[in-house]
Amino acid sequence: MLKKITLENFKSHQLTELTLDDSRLHALVGQNSSGKTSVLQALHYLCLLANTPFSKVFQYERHPEHLTRITAESMSVTVNGFWGYQNPQYWEAAYRWQKISDKKSDSYWQPIASWKIDQDSENCQQGWSSSLKDAPYPISPALRYAVYLKLIANNLAKPALSEDIKPRVEYDGSGLAPTLDYLRDADPDNFEKLQEMLKRIVPGVEKVGFQLAKVTVNRQRTIKVDDQSSIPYQETQELMGKEVVLDMNSGERIPGHAISEGTMLTLGLLTVLMNPNQPNLVLLDDLEQGLHPYAQRELMNALKEIIADNPNLQIIFSTHSSYIVDELQPSQVHVLHNSQTGFTVAKRLDEHPDMEWAIESLMTGEFWDSVGEDWVRSSQ
Repeated sequence: MLKKITLENFKSHQLTELTLDDSRLHALVGQNSSGKTSVLQALHYLCLLANTPFSKVFQYERHPEHLTRITAESMSVTVNGFWGYQNPQYWEAAYRWQKISDKKSDSYWQPIASWKIDQDSENCQQGWSSSLKDAPYPISPALRYAVYLKLIANNLAKPALSEDIKPRVEYDGSGLAPTLDYLRDADPDNFEKLQEMLKRIVPGVEKVGFQLAKVTVNRQRTIKVDDQSSIPYQETQELMGKEVVLDMNSGERIPGHAISEGTMLTLGLLTVLMNPNQPNLVLLDDLEQGLHPYAQRELMNALKEIIADNPNLQIIFSTHSSYIVDELQPSQVHVLHNSQTGFTVAKRLDEHPDMEWAIESLMTGEFWDSVGEDWVRSSQ
């Protein structure tokens, strides 16, 4: 479980510290461009480093200075957490980019990953490496099984085909149909529970089903010219895959592309959370997309049920909805805002000076809506 997140010179975060309570369900709130998505992105990179070296994680970030606060010559993301409940092991994992000035050549950015385990005990271990995948237990299992989701309804609705034994929904929502089909076969009880949750959130839904559909697949091939050379080419095939269809109170066997955005996004999220290959950390942007306030509340109830049934699951999400925040305690809500110099500042909502008396008469979302974010800046 993650307990503390520290961002130093990461994008708009000059120095941001977030301390997470024990609920395992945490909201990031604040105005647009206040740094909410940056927190999720920073954690995503850290989790990727538990499987992959720097060169691949940052292959599309060819200039680390684009991730680093302007004029800063270093950037770091540090996470503290624990693994296990009976005999917990406390750990710290971090990655850092440092600008190196070489007199013989142009300056360059050097990446370093570091880790500590049981740092307050006699058995403290620490070190650094080219990737957190080289760190000892329990760093890898604590971070490896994480997903970062920015689901797109159109991708969720597309027919799909998977050659994986255990398919999964991708970051952008691709692959929903084969993943749901796998869930139905591998864990029918969970599939039924997913259907019931979806019906509660979107009462018009009656049943989740599938139908065959053509899927265009592009494969890279090569033609051998001689013993020393070959010519690459792309082969396009039409194969038979599946797409999601829903029985609704307005009609049966309605394909995903004709279903509302909020319904498809909810189905995609529930599929990730209810899958037998469930992650232990879910990072989610804009939880409330396309959902009516009633549906938002029911979605939060579903998330609480899923977390209660899965003690290793933790969810961190961004939202702009006071209806979502209403379903949380102030200690679960992290308020982000821009300082007068343009940097992100952050406080937990339960740190507001008026929280104790105001929360007696206001729900959490109402309280946040009434106090806004300016108090975070003024308290720095």
